[in-house]
Order: sequence, then C-alpha cells, then structure tokens
Amino acid sequence: MGSSGGIAILWDKRVWKGELVEIGRQSLNGKFTGVSEAFSWHITAVYADCSREIRKVLWEELTAIRGRFVGPWIVCGDFNVTRYPSERTNCRRISGAMTDFSSCIEELELIDPPLFGGSNTWRRGDNHMSASRIDRFLHCALWGESFIHIKQNVLPKITSDHNPIMLTCGGWEWKKSYFKFESWWLEVEGFKDKVKEWWDSFNIEGRAGYLLAEKMKLLKVKMKEWSKENKGNWKQRKEDILSQIANWEIIQEHRMFTDDEILHKANLAMEFEEIAKKEEIAWKQRSRVQ
Repeated sequence: MGSSGGIAILWDKRVWKGELVEIGRQSLNGKFTGVSEAFSWHITAVYADCSREIRKVLWEELTAIRGRFVGPWIVCGDFNVTRYPSERTNCRRISGAMTDFSSCIEELELIDPPLFGGSNTWRRGDNHMSASRIDRFLHCALWGESFIHIKQNVLPKITSDHNPIMLTCGGWEWKKSYFKFESWWLEVEGFKDKVKEWWDSFNIEGRAGYLLAEKMKLLKVKMKEWSKENKGNWKQRKEDILSQIANWEIIQEHRMFTDDEILHKANLAMEFEEIAKKEEIAWKQRSRVQ
C-alpha cells in the first residue's frame, strides 16, 4: 500500500471468515469461508515486479500455490504486464513478457473474464499518452461453475494512476444491524442543531424517567432516518462524481485537458475523498462493535 506499492486483502467479517495462509515475494494468499453460506474459496492478490526476470518468480509462485489450493480460486492484482499488444498504447508486437504471462495463465487453466467499462486500467499523468491493461482478475474453472455472468468492471480512478477493478459474480445478503450512535454524525455540519431541534419538538408527559426514555426512543428513530437519508445522499453524490470522472476519462482518451478541466477533475476527486473519509469513520466504528 502507499506510494511505494504493496498488497492488502480486506474483507467484511459479517460475511466472510478470512485467514492469511501464505505470503509470497509478490503475492498474498488468503482463504475465505462464508459466515452463513457453506462456500469456501482462495484468493491470491498479486503485485508483480516491473522486471521480467523477477516476474518469472511470480509465475513459479502461482504454479506452486495452485498445487496446494483445493476449490475455487481467484488471482487478481497488478501484474505489471499485458497479455496482448492491443492492451498497451503504441504497442504492435507480442513481447517475451506477454508470452510468459499468457503461458502461465494457460498452464494454470485460468480464465480471464470479459472486461467492461474501459480497455485500460493504468494511465500516466493528467494528459496521459501512455495507457495499458496491467490489472485484472483471473479465476479457475471451479469458480466459474459456482457463479454465472462473471465479469470485470473498470471503475473511475480518483487519485491513483490505476483504475479500480471490480469482479461481479453474485451478491450476499447483509445482516441488519441494531441502533448505535455513529461518530461520523458529529462530522456533519448542523447535526447537533438537528438533535436539539428534534429533542425540543417531542411533547411527552409523565414522570421524569418515563419522559426521558420515551424521548430517547423518538430521538433514535429521528437519527436513524437522518442517517439513512445522509448515507443515501453520500451514495448518490459518489455515483454522480464517479459518473462525471468516467465521462472525463472518455474525453481524455481523445484530446488533451485544458487547465480548467484538470482543476475541475481534481476538485471532483477531492470531494469524493471527503465523502470516503466520512464513510471510513463509519466503517471503523462498525468494525469495533462487530
């Protein structure tokens, strides 16, 4: 992780039981089992070296790992190499590095699912002339037998020079959570004033203890409604920002950006990060109470 690169595997503990089973020179390997579903699978997250010779060690790693894993298997990450000339700008021939990569995929009988949302996953600079598809998901046949309509989706990039890639192949039901005060609420301007407004609006009669309990119940309802509305606004705004960034990236493939356009795209990325930070606060708090 960070500017120097690296690998991280993250998961939702409400859905998966995960464990790190092996660390390679250019990979992390994990095993996951469903909390409520009898489904287990392995993942190999890759961050390949830029050197062809060092990458050959990764191909050997993957071959050895595959022999130790039983069941569905996913391999994903930054392979730092493309499979075909069409996956890199201004490339007209198949290189030895491409052949190495494709041979590894074929020997391990991995499947490269279709890519939607773009043809490249890495671009250099604001007005990039260099672009390639060096990030991808690969899966074994058993994974393909477990799901239908498997595909990769290129998502808009915010700050990195790599686009996120999302593998879609089915969903899992999320558990309903109980009420809890979330610290991110305090980060939203006007929230404290809202709480006072709600509290003062409750007309409850009775003994002090009863009055307090009833007003707290009503306040919880108001806060849950407010929270849901604000999260919905976050989600909608994030979708709007990603849609705008995606449109800018399409434009960027055909012409150079003006200075104003570069600034506008940067402001969109900053707004996205601000929303993401608020969401991160919420997820951190939830992870502590699971």
